[in-house]
Amino acid sequence: MSDKHDINTYEKLALGASFFLEESFKYLDLALRDELTTILFSELLENIEPSKEDEKIFDKLNLPETPIGLLQSDSLEVISDETTKIMFDAWDNAQARAEKEKYKFGLDHKIDSIQILGHLNNFGFFMETIINRHLLFLNQSKIIDDPSYSKISVSRIMERIKYIFKDESNENKVPLNEVQNLFRLRNKTVHFTPDNAKLLKPKISQLMKIWTQCTKLVEKLEQKENFNELNFSKQIINYSRGIQNKWN
Repeated sequence: MSDKHDINTYEKLALGASFFLEESFKYLDLALRDELTTILFSELLENIEPSKEDEKIFDKLNLPETPIGLLQSDSLEVISDETTKIMFDAWDNAQARAEKEKYKFGLDHKIDSIQILGHLNNFGFFMETIINRHLLFLNQSKIIDDPSYSKISVSRIMERIKYIFKDESNENKVPLNEVQNLFRLRNKTVHFTPDNAKLLKPKISQLMKIWTQCTKLVEKLEQKENFNELNFSKQIINYSRGIQNKWN
């Protein structure tokens, strides 16, 4: 079954895992920069006084009260051109400052930036790629026979993980609650329904718990594989420390 996969398959899967992992933390950094931009922009908005022209527009303004009504409304002019330019300048200012200024978010901060989709998706893809490669290793090591490999390799990701760690899980040696939480969050990004779009605001502390448990899981896989390569568990630690040192 797996004889068609040689060293190139392992290398390609490793490259894919590295790509997904790097991208996931790039998106998280962008998400937190977006959050800071919003904070700075809100502060700048407080200092913008409406002009007399704005007040005239406000007096005449009659916007619909429903979301659909607002989306279909032709009343696009809600502030004067002059104030619009000031607000655009304030946004540009906030973006520029967010790239340079230091800011520390609390662990309970909920990430609302759309960029969080990139982190959750890519970190989930990273973990799934690592699991897929380990299953191939188990098959080629004759630990999993071909029929079992054919079945388990196409099952749901948590079923694959539980299969790999079935002995350890039964003895409570490998907790998987945060790993399961990761894939619940990723499913919300894959199925980006109205409810999921509104509710998907993970806390920084929640993400940190996911990274910690995933690191331990990957470490156990690496111990079994004993491959002579840069450990992915160490890469998770390095990326997560970089984010924490910068933003927490």
